[in-house]
Amino acid sequence: MKKSILHILLILITFNMWAQSHISTQSHQAQVNKIIPAVTTGYEGSFFSAGEDGFVVKWSDDNQGEHYQFSDVGIKLIALAPNGNDIAIYETDGGSVNKVSVWDWRTFTRKYQKKFSDSITSLSFSAKGTYLIIGTATVDGAVFVKTNTWSVVDKIKTNTSIVNYINTSESEKTCVFYSPAGSLTYYNLLDGKVKAKFSITQGLSQVVMYNENKFLAGVRDNQIYIINAYKGNTISSISANNPIIVSRENDFNLYYLEYDGRNNYELKMLENMENGTVSNPRIVKTMKGPRGNAAISTAIKDSATIFFGGRNGAIYKTDSDPSITTYNLTEITENAYSKIFGMVPSDSDFYFLTSNAIYKSSYDSGIVDKLSSTDGQTQITKYRDNNVILWSKGTRNPVTKMDLDKKTSEVLFTPKNNIQSINIFTYNDNDYIVEIESNSIVNTYNIGTKEFKEMYSGSGIQDAVICNNGNLYIAKSAATNPPVPLLSVSLSTMETVPINVKGNVTYALSTNGNTIYGINLISDESGRNTYVFAYNTDNKQMTNILKFADEDSEAFTYLNGNNLFTNIGKNKVYCYNLNTKKRFAYNRSASIPLSICQNNKRVVILNNNGSISWCGTTDSKLLADWYLTNDEQWYEF
Repeated sequence: MKKSILHILLILITFNMWAQSHISTQSHQAQVNKIIPAVTTGYEGSFFSAGEDGFVVKWSDDNQGEHYQFSDVGIKLIALAPNGNDIAIYETDGGSVNKVSVWDWRTFTRKYQKKFSDSITSLSFSAKGTYLIIGTATVDGAVFVKTNTWSVVDKIKTNTSIVNYINTSESEKTCVFYSPAGSLTYYNLLDGKVKAKFSITQGLSQVVMYNENKFLAGVRDNQIYIINAYKGNTISSISANNPIIVSRENDFNLYYLEYDGRNNYELKMLENMENGTVSNPRIVKTMKGPRGNAAISTAIKDSATIFFGGRNGAIYKTDSDPSITTYNLTEITENAYSKIFGMVPSDSDFYFLTSNAIYKSSYDSGIVDKLSSTDGQTQITKYRDNNVILWSKGTRNPVTKMDLDKKTSEVLFTPKNNIQSINIFTYNDNDYIVEIESNSIVNTYNIGTKEFKEMYSGSGIQDAVICNNGNLYIAKSAATNPPVPLLSVSLSTMETVPINVKGNVTYALSTNGNTIYGINLISDESGRNTYVFAYNTDNKQMTNILKFADEDSEAFTYLNGNNLFTNIGKNKVYCYNLNTKKRFAYNRSASIPLSICQNNKRVVILNNNGSISWCGTTDSKLLADWYLTNDEQWYEF
């Protein structure tokens, strides 16, 4: 076996991109994690929301939202620079992905990015915007980034430990940190030394300073604590049901939202008294609102307006004027679109799968033709003629073949474990479904003979394809036995052969029968790099085609004739011509591209939010972004 080649072309994928947002009243598609008011003059009443769907939305005072997806994982924290344009985000999957980046909202270009090994506990700009200050869940504590050079600077001379609240004075000469370990510390930013330190209540969340920074408030165990920020003593402790503090630093009194766990919300206020204490809770207004999985998850006050975000992605707003009348909290967003989960090409049209139906449409006609209702499957795979395979990722639901002409369906098999992926290949005039279950089992199903056969079992399995030489090629993690990222299994003899290629893990395979294309993640002394590769099954050589100088564990490949498509780097789809060795990138929409397919006339990109983008086959021009409405019509942005 010849040793693989790990160089040759390596066209570097860079991150700068052309992109566009879209304007609508559509809600987030998952929980709203953070809301912050806009600060730029002329944008009064506007605010930003960030959600678990990776979107940030800038809402205007007429309730129209400018949507843009920055991440394919949740955004937990956002901060807006005093210039009103630079926005910092913290994205995390709750595990290994912890990134802070800064973006220019006008152009959606990234100015700064830093990865962290631990979670981020706070994110803020200094009062004049000189620094981006990042609180980390480590003993090192806060990281200061100077915004004119986007370089990390040493501002504090001692470790701050874990901090979840950071605020600077208007002059930026003083910075205050709250640590959940129970300390409130003031630092001189001119020399980095401690000015004052107080031992205060431990374990506070939702921390905020208010009343000209005289008071600090926070929540612990359904109690709101009010602390004298100048002396460190506790002024008051108030019981509250599921409280959400809505006040910001520029508020004089403390406002908070109380929720009884059903659908009753009360906006309450703690008024500052002349003797340096606070009043008992005073009810400002009572509201009926969402409950359960739709309950309010975050809120913020901006002058006399309060903005709310829900666990289901909805946005609400109301005023803080006192009222004796109970009223219903009104949602300003709506779910007007049917999410597209999958798509496959036909000769001149495309089939689109939603949560309950399959539709046929094309860019040129714009006509939506409902072909058949479905049983809630989330994935669609093209088969012969007008037949498709329907299945649901991450479930044990049956795999079904549907004839879209006859409107009939047939259950092919029921998996024993959760389905990871399904692909169809033809070998020796037999059509095979290659099915992967639970990252550990590769099965084949002969559609003609209905033979179901386990071909390989192991751990860390990512993908598999059948080639013309009668071998099943399996992409896997090199951290599992055998310690290689790619191996072959003979369809006839079941002989397993490790393939001698370098890499930590391969995935996202495509093939023309002789050459395998896929993604290879390599971590070595040069860092973590992601490659699009070509592996020739005849001479057993691997050639790297594209390189992304970072890790991208979710990239795809899609092969159509001489065009190889990939979204390596996450934010664009690249088309690489295997004959001419030239490439171009499709301009992305407001949402991150998720998959792609092509027929003889058009390229269509499925975006993360369930919208589609129409493109030509020879250049980077994005023709249109379409959303399928709930009344089964296309809406174009």
